[in-house]
Amino acid sequence: MTSPRRSRGLFTEITEAVYWFLVIDVMLVLASAPTIVVWALIARGELNALLFTIAALPLLPAISAALYTWRVRSTDDELVPARRFLHGYRVNLRDSLMAGVPALLVLGLLLFNIAHGGAAGTRALNAVFLVLAVLVLLVLTRALSIVSAFSFRTIDVFRLTAFTLLTKPLSTLALISLGVLTLGLMVVVGEFLLLVTASLLTFALWASEKPVSQLLTERFVLTDETAQAE
Repeated sequence: MTSPRRSRGLFTEITEAVYWFLVIDVMLVLASAPTIVVWALIARGELNALLFTIAALPLLPAISAALYTWRVRSTDDELVPARRFLHGYRVNLRDSLMAGVPALLVLGLLLFNIAHGGAAGTRALNAVFLVLAVLVLLVLTRALSIVSAFSFRTIDVFRLTAFTLLTKPLSTLALISLGVLTLGLMVVVGEFLLLVTASLLTFALWASEKPVSQLLTERFVLTDETAQAE
């Protein structure tokens, strides 16, 4: 049972919010350090498309932990964002990898095919591969959102991902918008700006995914009231 939210002044609210954003940003950078190092070392090129994607594996539990932390922040005033992040990382590590690794592998193969379209004679299919890559990214992001808040079997996570992508079009559109924003930051400013804005992006992702969490809670989670009624 969470403690009731205490009454605070505006200045306290702002400073605590800034503290949460800064700490979560630092935790995200630390958790994603292997990815950052590999991305900084490998050269851009056709042969590295698959390696670039596989190197993103540490991002899976990191993003899931950040989403978990923001969810806890909405109901808990205790000023311990690092502890919440570490707890979310630990409890979601397995589920985030189980759901995310298959999606990353498919994404890597699609990017590899796009990069080698000319040599393999499949350049005409690059548009199809690109659309599929976008769909895989949507599935991956929604799956991480689900595992950060619920404990479902991996197969059920993918089923619920497909279900919510279709039944929550506004949230799906929000995912696409966040993806376009992130890509724009990477192209216009550079990938390393994401290190500064990581907490802001995960907060925006958590906020846009709240309707999805509410839907899954109402339809697929057995509450105490429901159990008593049965």
